This record gives sequence, C-alpha cells and structure tokens, in this order.
Amino acid sequence: MNPIRASIESVSVEAAACVFRWLPLRLARLLAEAIGLVAAHVIRLRRDVALDNMKHAFPDMSRRELGRLYSRCWRHFARVGAELARLPRMDRASISRWVDLTRQVVLEDALKQGKGAIVVSGHFGNWEWMGGCIARMGYPVTYVVADQTNPLVDRWLDRMRRSVGVETVRRDKAVRGVLSALRRNRAVAILCDQDAGEAGVFVPFFGRPASIPRGPALFHLRTGVPIIFSTAPVGRDGRYRVTLEEMHFTDLTGERDHDEEKIMQQITRRLETEVRRHPEQWLWLHRRWKSSPGKET
Repeated sequence: MNPIRASIESVSVEAAACVFRWLPLRLARLLAEAIGLVAAHVIRLRRDVALDNMKHAFPDMSRRELGRLYSRCWRHFARVGAELARLPRMDRASISRWVDLTRQVVLEDALKQGKGAIVVSGHFGNWEWMGGCIARMGYPVTYVVADQTNPLVDRWLDRMRRSVGVETVRRDKAVRGVLSALRRNRAVAILCDQDAGEAGVFVPFFGRPASIPRGPALFHLRTGVPIIFSTAPVGRDGRYRVTLEEMHFTDLTGERDHDEEKIMQQITRRLETEVRRHPEQWLWLHRRWKSSPGKET
C-alpha cells in the first residue's frame, strides 16, 4: 500500500476511534449507525456483492426486503467498528451491563483438561467483544488473524486486542502459533466464514459450496482438543449474548480428508443456523463464495 495513503487511513481510524471511545456508548452507537446508513444509501459500498450474496441465500425475499437487509447489515457493522474502538474501556462493570456471558463452564471444563481449546465462530454479531469479554473475565484467549492491507491499521487492531489481554497469531504462521497456544492451555479463536481458496475444504453454506479453512478440524484431529462454537448476537435491548457450546462430531472414519470435511461441514451448518436467526448481523459485504470447487457439493 502507498505509504501516504496508509498514513491517512491510519490517522482517520485513530481519530474516529477516539471519538467513539469517549462518547457515551448509546451515543457512539447512534453515530456509527448514521455512518452505516451513509455507507449503504449514499456511497453504496459493496452493494452489488451484498445483494448478490443475499439473493442466493434468501431467494424468496423481494428486492425491497433485500435492500432493507443490506441497510441493516451496514448499520450493524458500523456499530461493531465503533465498539471495537471501545475495547480499552472494557471492564467487568461494562461487561455486566452490556454482555450476557452464559455457559462459560463449557470453556472452563475444556481448559481443565490442560490442552487448550479451539473456539470457532464467524463474522457475526460482535466477535471482537465476544473474545474481549472472555479475556477480560480471566480466560487466556488467542486469536488467529489475517494481515490487513494497511500495516498501520493492523498494528492499531493488535493494540485494541492486547488492551483486553487477547494474544494474536498471524494466519501465515498459524500452525506453529496455534500449537504453542494450545500447549499453554489457551483458548484459540478462529473465524471460519471467509473464503479459504483452493487450500480450504468445500462445504455447503446457504445451499452453495463455500471454501472454508480446515484449521479447526486439523488441530482437533491432531491434538484431540475440544472445539467450542461461540457467537455473540446483539438483542433489541442492546446487550450481547455470548454463548459457548462444545461440539461433538459423529461419522468420523479416521480418514483425514473425510473427517476434516465432516467437522467443518457441521461447524458451517451451525453458523448458518445462527445467521438465519439474525441475518443482518452477518458480513454479507464480502465475496464469501468467490472460490469454486468446479463441481456440485
């Protein structure tokens, strides 16, 4: 990226983050949602990509309904961005007010085994607050993250995560980093809903084959660590409900490719169920189905 453009973007992000961090949360959310409406209706950012994704996922929706869903999606993710900037202010009092963390016993039981846990989720609800509040409650959390195009913004994201005690591992060094985190009995969080290209495993997602990273299945099969499914959708009261659910897999044969596909298919199916409940809270704005297996799944 051009250094001048990178610097301008970074300064803009830092300035916006300062505003969102120090405004009262309700006001910060209203401002962010207004910006989301501008992105949706004035700039129309990624409108064609989002509407095409939604149209395939919800073929019975009218064009007007799809347009409303696109608008609600932008409002939601603009708010997620504003809330990300507030991570340094997250403490137990704010968690108690804005987050319902249920079933943490699932994570506690997994970590009692002493070999860590794989926590899987997607770009759904507020995944940053989900991991942040779990870390703030004293659980050791490691994220597997991709490098951003802008390295300065990348460093800002890492600072936000470190402010609540979240460790990060870069995706291009994931094998070594994840195994190290598991040996230290950490909960390793992996988002499983972005295109993984030809290196991924293709499973159905909203009726279409989608490439999904095979990492969670690979680490589960190699180490025996439990896989925990987690989401954090926001309710009408503005509170996030963080859920933790250990997954159990059947029909495994011991054949690696078959078992990886079965595990990732079950995870993807579970995520699809949650997205159908709150469709405006999933990231329709990216090209989820850009890779093709060349055949029907």
